[in-house]
Amino acid sequence: MKRENIVHFSGEAELIGFNDIDGTKQANTDLCIQDCRNNLDIVHLNDYGIIRHSSIPYATIKGKNLTPVTNIRSANWHVTMNCNYNCRFCFYKNMTGEFKDIEKARHILETLKERGIEKVNFAGGEPLLYKNLGHLLQMAKDMEFTVSVVTNASLLNENNIRELSCYVDWIGISVDSTDENIEKELGRGNGCHVEHVQRVCELVRKHGMKLKINTTVTKLNYLEDMKTFISSLRPDRWKVFQVLYMKGQNDDALDLIITTEEFEAFRSINGKLLLNNGAIPTFESADDMLNSYLIIGSDGNILLSNDNQRSSIAFEELKCMELTDLVDEGSYLERGGNYDWN
Repeated sequence: MKRENIVHFSGEAELIGFNDIDGTKQANTDLCIQDCRNNLDIVHLNDYGIIRHSSIPYATIKGKNLTPVTNIRSANWHVTMNCNYNCRFCFYKNMTGEFKDIEKARHILETLKERGIEKVNFAGGEPLLYKNLGHLLQMAKDMEFTVSVVTNASLLNENNIRELSCYVDWIGISVDSTDENIEKELGRGNGCHVEHVQRVCELVRKHGMKLKINTTVTKLNYLEDMKTFISSLRPDRWKVFQVLYMKGQNDDALDLIITTEEFEAFRSINGKLLLNNGAIPTFESADDMLNSYLIIGSDGNILLSNDNQRSSIAFEELKCMELTDLVDEGSYLERGGNYDWN
């Protein structure tokens, strides 16, 4: 028997004694183990023990909910690439399409659940432009995911915020500066983005959802002190990103790219802010972002970001891969991928 594909499992059960599945010392059992890389079916387990820590060939076990031990607990699903803003630094700018196969949506969410994903961030583009968003949010909530929507906030109002609160735990809102002129130059709206964000953040809190603010640091704002402004929004989380260059997506925004030292300058100005819940801001460098997200694209496939370029693989490949084949677990943890989102 080949021994290459080894992972550790946890979940409803853990297995030991998988040393002699070649025909010796096997117990009678109806558990069927299938190695989806080698299409190998095994119908007996070792008699030396059951339900203990060990490792087994990469497998799914019929009737058991066994999940590879990994710290990767969240996924981003870009349900549409359509957007009503034109942010210069956007690294999805030249991607198009929206998710159309609603029947496949349940399969995607079920697979994510089976692989240990607990939180799904619905993003875009601008997800509020996606007509089936409510259906996907309800489906995810019914499957007991923590549900998040990441939006530029332009389409938020009290009515749809009230509706979203039925299924959504977190709203992520993007704002990069307190200066309306800078936001306009970056492509966020026509000069009233900051004012609108202040109004809708209050509504998000009013309707019981947790609030995350996303800020992208560029040449236009890396020396800005945003502490007072962010404190006034009272977010539960402030995520600060170094602007990321993605070849073929935001080539016209090279003048906005900042150095590591400039990103650290923004951190030194704003990094000690205590948020409403006592947390501090989370800073994510351009290097941290690469290969540290599990991303589902608008076509339902998995988006990869290697060497500052986009590529994709079929979602079905996830059946025969570990999450750590797709996401650098160290980078995921370093960027604060896991936190108390409940």
